[in-house]
Amino acid sequence: MIEAFLATLALILDFVFGCHHGHLSRVFTLGGQTYCVCVDCGAKFEYSLESMSVERRIPSAPVMTRFRIA
Repeated sequence: MIEAFLATLALILDFVFGCHHGHLSRVFTLGGQTYCVCVDCGAKFEYSLESMSVERRIPSAPVMTRFRIA
């Protein structure tokens, strides 16, 4: 219950104070995934080649799993 509330609160705060993704890159297809990236914040968005439009935001990996410490 509290996790759902915090997730909703985070979405609201991100909408009000976060990036509005006004500057998107060109479309990339890497590893079978087609997407574009917000130039301002780095968020990835799934892109549909059939409808030629942005579909949804691709969730980013947690910080600890993105970087590998050798």
